[in-house]
Amino acid sequence: MQSTLIKTESTQTEVQPLHPLIVSTAYFFGLALLLAFSALVIHLEVTQINGSIGEDSLVECLQEGYLLITAGLFAAVAIKRSELRGFAFLVSAFFFIILIRELDSLFDQIHHGFWKYPAWLLATIAIGYAHSHKETSIDPLTNYISHKSYSLMLAGIATLFIFARIYGMSDLWQGVMQESYIRSVKNLAEEGMELLAYSLIMFAAGWYCLPELLKKGK
Repeated sequence: MQSTLIKTESTQTEVQPLHPLIVSTAYFFGLALLLAFSALVIHLEVTQINGSIGEDSLVECLQEGYLLITAGLFAAVAIKRSELRGFAFLVSAFFFIILIRELDSLFDQIHHGFWKYPAWLLATIAIGYAHSHKETSIDPLTNYISHKSYSLMLAGIATLFIFARIYGMSDLWQGVMQESYIRSVKNLAEEGMELLAYSLIMFAAGWYCLPELLKKGK
């Protein structure tokens, strides 16, 4: 009887969760390292490689890599977790569509504006699947909104589609630099903000998806 109690107490001790302060500190340093890496890539691009940020720059490639990882994480959740499939597939498709848009110059080699066709096709498939599998779409989406990573995801998306676009407008930088306007400076500011947004988005995706992937799937 005594050995059973000792075993039970030992088991309870082993499964105790980490202290919230330790977890939050780990998340902070993880995000800090990711942002530092992104900033260092920008610094390397400007000071050591091209001197500016163009279409084929290392910064652009990193943005696309972050997008691919984000979309891939949600796609992996859709594959492994059947009860989350509709929601995860929809989110994955959303980020794959953004990736397709980022690769528009590649699709332009086929035909100008060709990226719209695979983007619309993927959007139609994803929305159709989510609509026909509401049981794995609506409730998981509602639960995701209450997840701690959701606020960071919203911040990243808002930074990408709103702040970076307004911040990168030519009028602003022409007004600042006047006759000394240099387009590469404007590109640096805009692409830097986009990389920040993609960094936040990828971190938020990992925050949600990795624990889900480690759970036992149904």
